Amino acid sequence: MAGDVLRIQGKTEPNIVTDVSVSFSRSVEVNNGSYEYSFENLPIPKGKNRFDVRSSPVKNLNFIVRMFVDFKRSFDSSSGVAKFTDENVPPGKYDIVINGEAADGEDKVKLEFTAIQTMKSDSEGNFDFNYETNALPEGDFTINIGSEEKKVTLRQVS
Repeated sequence: MAGDVLRIQGKTEPNIVTDVSVSFSRSVEVNNGSYEYSFENLPIPKGKNRFDVRSSPVKNLNFIVRMFVDFKRSFDSSSGVAKFTDENVPPGKYDIVINGEAADGEDKVKLEFTAIQTMKSDSEGNFDFNYETNALPEGDFTINIGSEEKKVTLRQVS
């Protein structure tokens, strides 16, 4: 449920480091040739991480982190696809805006997101990872841990 905590638990070999990836996509309306999508208070947990964004069909992609001063990085597309990747983001909560120019004649842009967090099992092989879902939209998500894949749906509960 959006606003809850997603808890990922399991058992593997002792002291194993593995990546947990969470991915989802959204279709964003184009308005006057531009698209925009934002996250408010997106939590980034402590530890090694990576965040990937892919947008298509577009001319470009801007990735903006709102702080006391906006931190903006811009990327042109190649064959209608623009990508952004950032690694080892310090832990905290971030306001993020993703925007840019859509390809000519497009009325929607597809945004694909993947967040990867590294975690380590304990001396008995147990792992336990919690992630706040407040900043995430309703919809379907794919979670991968090693070769295992699970589908999860977040939705508002009234």
